[in-house]
Amino acid sequence: MHLAIITLLTLATLLPLLSSVTVILFGKRRLPGNKTALFTTGVMGLSCVLSIVAMFFWFASDGSPAVWNIPWIPVPGLSAKWLYLGVLVDGLTIAMMVMVTLISTLVHTYSIGYMHGDKRFERFFAYLSLFTFSMLGIVTANSIMQLFVFWELVGLTSYLLIGFWFEKRGPQLACKKAFVMNRIGDAGFLVGFGILFSKLGANMLLPGGEGAMSGSPSMFGALAELLKVEGFSITNPPPWLTLAGIGLFCGAIGKSAQFPLHTWLPDAMEGPTPVSSIVHSATMVAAGVFLTARIYPILTPDAHLFIATIGLITLVMAACMAVVMTDIKRVLAYSTLSQLGYMILGLGTGNYIFALYHLFTHAFFKCCLFQCAGSVIHGAHHQQDMRFYGGLKDKMPMTALAYFLCTLAIAGASIPVLNLGISGFYSKDGIIAGAYNYSHVMGALFFWGPVLVAYLTAFYMARSFALTFLGKPRDQHLYDNAHEAPKTMVVPQLILATIALISVPIFLWYGLIEQTHAHMTKTIEVYSGTGQAWVQSAADVHHGEHYIHGPLLFGFAWILAIGSGIWFYKDGLGRAEKIVKLPGVNLIHKWVLNKFYFDAFYDIFTVNLGKTIAGIAALFDKIIVDGIVNLVGLLTKMWANVTGKVDNKFVDGAVNGAASFAFNSGSMLRSSQGGRVRAYVLITLTVASLAMIAVMVVVMVTKH
Repeated sequence: MHLAIITLLTLATLLPLLSSVTVILFGKRRLPGNKTALFTTGVMGLSCVLSIVAMFFWFASDGSPAVWNIPWIPVPGLSAKWLYLGVLVDGLTIAMMVMVTLISTLVHTYSIGYMHGDKRFERFFAYLSLFTFSMLGIVTANSIMQLFVFWELVGLTSYLLIGFWFEKRGPQLACKKAFVMNRIGDAGFLVGFGILFSKLGANMLLPGGEGAMSGSPSMFGALAELLKVEGFSITNPPPWLTLAGIGLFCGAIGKSAQFPLHTWLPDAMEGPTPVSSIVHSATMVAAGVFLTARIYPILTPDAHLFIATIGLITLVMAACMAVVMTDIKRVLAYSTLSQLGYMILGLGTGNYIFALYHLFTHAFFKCCLFQCAGSVIHGAHHQQDMRFYGGLKDKMPMTALAYFLCTLAIAGASIPVLNLGISGFYSKDGIIAGAYNYSHVMGALFFWGPVLVAYLTAFYMARSFALTFLGKPRDQHLYDNAHEAPKTMVVPQLILATIALISVPIFLWYGLIEQTHAHMTKTIEVYSGTGQAWVQSAADVHHGEHYIHGPLLFGFAWILAIGSGIWFYKDGLGRAEKIVKLPGVNLIHKWVLNKFYFDAFYDIFTVNLGKTIAGIAALFDKIIVDGIVNLVGLLTKMWANVTGKVDNKFVDGAVNGAASFAFNSGSMLRSSQGGRVRAYVLITLTVASLAMIAVMVVVMVTKH
């Protein structure tokens, strides 16, 4: 059974890669236009079917983790000699595979209508399939090393998708910003990985991946053995383990856009809307939460506090910014930041089950909301400012219906007193209840922060719905030309809205997460003797449930928040602008509207500081380094001129003089060798006569 599940999930993971490579190689010639879209969407649908079949096989199995490992990179370690390549399957893997492939299939379908007519239509679907493959690789990874490989591939493909319209300045800057921000977070990931690798060697298998073959213990098992040797325990960990956990979580801060690396996600709205819908729901931002869940057993209490604090800051800060934004996609982007903050807070407070449960509920309603926003933008001829909308429910009734249902889901709507609600209610309620338990130890902020933001969420989502679909048109020309999106865009929205609305399908994911949680808790108890220092069970979480369901909080409060949002904004920003003009409120509004000046801070202390340092370095290079090089060059040139003159006047002069002397001497000798016999006889007689005369003169002188 396990072998069949592993085979199905491996095929489901590789199929998007196959379709992407096929389109890149043959798209323009063999699969032009809609053929590419139908091919990639069909392959993605097949991947989804395989994942669902694997889920049914999983429910028929005993529920124990299944793993397939093969030796990959030889590395000496404490008990393992290899880094392993393979597939890890547990309840969380199954849940993520079904969710990612289902949402990706719907996004592919939605993209057929949204991207119709784009000049790089085929390339978009190739990138989208490759992006999905990267996320599925993270989901099925059996080790930290393998996860990091696909982690980086997600970063690369997100860069390609966010900057897809690279001829525009906005996408150019947004994709580079996302890439750089993620590299900063990944630097922390590498630090954490390096600490663990230095301590554990090749024992990098994720918890649940042990036992598939001899000599391949999981990272957690090897860590527990090492702690015993060093005299520590799981409940009394060494400082380096806390640093390792925080380092790995830094990767999640980058991918899931948590404070302070959150600024890239709203700017990523410059990409096509299908990219926004999948990035903000099932893939990139989900990767950070998934990573934190995978390394959950090695996170120390101090690391949990750090994670919970980051999540709390992010969810409060992002919700405040969502209230004042007027770009419909940016409202949803900051909403994503806030909801991710809930998930990270849940993991930090030990609320593993509901944190991941919210990941799944959020994936469906946020994907739908972005698709609805894309339909509005498509129907409004690419106008994204909600101040120009109004009354669009009459022009786009299906989109308005889907948007409203998902607004109820993200608001956590429920029936007062009975405590019955739609999917978002259960997941968010669980996180807040767990935060209540945690707040007894760490402070009331960990409880009141998420509670207040829960209703701020309902308010700003009602605000976006009212500004877009209710009231009278504020731009008559835009209203007159607006139209409902094509069926390829509307149908995925309605499917996603239906899943987000009803709770029964979502509880399938809840059960899978709870199954993984139970196995993880059992593993912790085996090595430490207790799991209570690390995780809260579902029963533990709901010890504080009656506080959350009080009439002030989860009774009629969500109705009040949504009602207030609709009343304030159904006729535009008029009522809100009167409040903004009040003394003190205008300063707060300006502060929040400028995104707490984080971008300005980064521009001054990172971008401009970097440019200043680069300018100083360039000046130093030009004056000092280039000056020294130029001086050496000048001195070398002068010395070359001197040696050249010496060479020309003396060396070459001596050589040339010797040659001239030899030449002149040869010329003289040559003139005496004319080749005429009479000349030779004449010369001989002349020389003989001179010789005789000389002899006679010598004899005569001698006699006297």
